[in-house]
Amino acid sequence: MKPYQIQAGGLRDHGFTLVELLVVTGILATLAYLAWGGQTGVQSRAEDQIARSEILRLADALRRFRADTGYYPGQGPFALAAPGTTETGGNCAPVGGVLRSWTLPAVDADRDDWFDSPINLALLFERPALCGNHPQAYLAAWNPDTRRGWNGPYLDRSARAWTDHGANFNLADGSGDPLSGSKIDDIPAFGVGPGAFPAAAGWNRCTDPENPANACMLGWRTVNRGEAGYDAARHELTLHARPFPVFGLAAGDAPRVTYWGADGRYGGRNAADPCRPNGGNPDGADDLVLCLEGN
Repeated sequence: MKPYQIQAGGLRDHGFTLVELLVVTGILATLAYLAWGGQTGVQSRAEDQIARSEILRLADALRRFRADTGYYPGQGPFALAAPGTTETGGNCAPVGGVLRSWTLPAVDADRDDWFDSPINLALLFERPALCGNHPQAYLAAWNPDTRRGWNGPYLDRSARAWTDHGANFNLADGSGDPLSGSKIDDIPAFGVGPGAFPAAAGWNRCTDPENPANACMLGWRTVNRGEAGYDAARHELTLHARPFPVFGLAAGDAPRVTYWGADGRYGGRNAADPCRPNGGNPDGADDLVLCLEGN
């Protein structure tokens, strides 16, 4: 039996042709694209799950605040007034703590807009200062005997950052637009989920988020602009999750926490059922809404 022999020309002794290389390259590119797309989907789902867990954390903080004080933030004695103004219960002249005046604008009207922002979670981070002559002023601090009063912080202060939005977002029922109206600066808030760029009107990307003018309505920073040592190059965040607004606390509407979804755009209030996302708005298709029990 003759040993097996390879005949001349039986195997090619040259490399791949150009066509073969192009085919192989195309296959590899397709596989890489599919792998990247799958990874992007996994990342998006992971961020969405994180946002869901943070909504629950914020809802828990709001419920604990109410359990301790009898009110949600912005209700009852926690509808804080600027010094020298009048609120239910008497002339308000609080000292220290969180006030409507804890903001950069010097005009009281701007301070009110700042305080009334649906993303303002100051009362969950810092102890309030109620009017000394208010009949419920005792709720400003925790009383271990009666087990009533502010017993925070209800959210970890490391989760706090400062952001902006337009004043037209302040409609208590959640039907407002965060990118319209005069700009409210440096609101203490928090948000977790997919990162989004600072936004201007029309959800166009801003390149100058620290600009106090209306050109950039949604921008984030790790300290507020009025804090000593603020430096835009170090403290402005060019990519951050959108804030979690809390609606319905002061208007008798369904109290609820809203997440703007992976696209980072707020889809507005669902007029038929505020406890559901506004599916009629393309920007609301991926929003999440969590209603709190009772008001």
